[in-house]
Amino acid sequence: MNSMTTTDQRGPAQPVPVAPPVLESRGLGFAVGGARILDNVSLGVREGEFLAVIGPNGAGKTTLFNLLTGILRPTAGSILLGGQDVTGSSTAQRARLGLSRSFQVTSLFSHLSVLENVRLAARAHLGGSGKLWSRIRQDDPAAASAMAALETVGLAVRAADLAASLSHGNKRKLDLAIAIVGHPKVLLLDEPTAGMGADDLPTVIDLIGAIHDEGTTIVMVEHRMDLILGLADRIAVMHHGSLLACDSPDAVMSDPTVQTAYLGEPL
Repeated sequence: MNSMTTTDQRGPAQPVPVAPPVLESRGLGFAVGGARILDNVSLGVREGEFLAVIGPNGAGKTTLFNLLTGILRPTAGSILLGGQDVTGSSTAQRARLGLSRSFQVTSLFSHLSVLENVRLAARAHLGGSGKLWSRIRQDDPAAASAMAALETVGLAVRAADLAASLSHGNKRKLDLAIAIVGHPKVLLLDEPTAGMGADDLPTVIDLIGAIHDEGTTIVMVEHRMDLILGLADRIAVMHHGSLLACDSPDAVMSDPTVQTAYLGEPL
């Protein structure tokens, strides 16, 4: 019997292509009057990931968010969104590409209803004028989107109330509704629990987790480690405007350099 050596007709295994980060900074820097506020920050966020950003006050976390969203323009480096260079793009252009953000300090129209606050954001995403005086129509797609966002955050029953009448915790929920009404691919949350009482924390954290579970990529600045350990896939640590580390929660928690830089003691 003749022996025969068989070979795999498919040829050598081909490497599986790796998707580019959905949001990425490359050598990002920001300086004012010669003072470096952010220095050489390279960070990639994978699609569907939950990335927490921590660091002491003045570490550059909010500056990083302002650069990523286009509020500030970097003095060095570049920003990519969905693989597209958006370094010179406006905040509105980045929003149309799927980037949304909530702010550390609420910025609501207190004299308008809860629904109107979200509807204005929805109109902006749908290409409307965003005029404050425009009347809500029954067939208004922006109003429908706004109500859906309010349902998500549990504020639909307060839709007709003035934003000024909401508690601090509900105002944070309203901020979230405004941020998600355009169905963003990437959601940046800048201390979404800031100033919130203990009674509101579990609801808001569960809400953020649910938004992530629905497929939204989230990058969140948060000081309280206990709030992010159950949510984050990775934790990025900022210190003096630089990226000190970016790794799994366990690796970050056990890193002595991170412990010293962040709190001066073990986390």
